[in-house]
Amino acid sequence: MPKTKKLPLNSLEWHQHPKLTTLLSGDCHQLSTLPDLQFISFAQLQSILDSCPIPVVKRAKVDAYYLLAPMPILKQLLGHPDSHKLTASLNIYSEPEPTLSTLALIKPALFYQKYKRLPEILHSRLDKAKSMNLVTPNKNQISQLAQISPSAFRKITHSQGGSHG
Repeated sequence: MPKTKKLPLNSLEWHQHPKLTTLLSGDCHQLSTLPDLQFISFAQLQSILDSCPIPVVKRAKVDAYYLLAPMPILKQLLGHPDSHKLTASLNIYSEPEPTLSTLALIKPALFYQKYKRLPEILHSRLDKAKSMNLVTPNKNQISQLAQISPSAFRKITHSQGGSHG
């Protein structure tokens, strides 16, 4: 079991674990600018951080860690004006190998079915949130965060089916 620790996000020094860098070296992804997070409140940012503890192993330097999973959200959060107030939860592992393979291979495989239709899922959730009068970002802000065109949001048809959580 990992140890847990909470620290101010901007006090951490981290780098990808060298083995994670190797695992991700064949990933095809587009380099793009980070989305603007200015419209997201401090409370929303902290909720995002609280929902995804950062898997790490310690490095020799104090408060220096190797990331055991890709976490581009960290750079995005550090660009927010309230980043100095954010607190990160760390899951500190003693050995990197089991966690590296779990988070780089098993977790994405388990979540693939849910997220391959993400634009449709977001469209449905945004419509439902509006019908419940929840305060939400607008469709353009959501598409900016996802870095997809607003036109990519479309209703889920019954032929695409399945339940979505």
